[in-house]
Amino acid sequence: MTQVTPPGWYPDPGQTNDGPATERWWDGKAWTDRVRPAGPAAAWGPPAHPAAGPVPPEQP
Repeated sequence: MTQVTPPGWYPDPGQTNDGPATERWWDGKAWTDRVRPAGPAAAWGPPAHPAAGPVPPEQP
């Protein structure tokens, strides 16, 4: 049986420079183009998407 790695931020397997470490988003099937600086303060979560703006409150 194949073990499935859940979506999340993981050490960037494609990082080839000596700069600061980065993490890359794994979507559960493949690596995406989303990267972020690695660090203990980074929170788990899906990659950020541009905000569509505030949601107006519902009118009664």
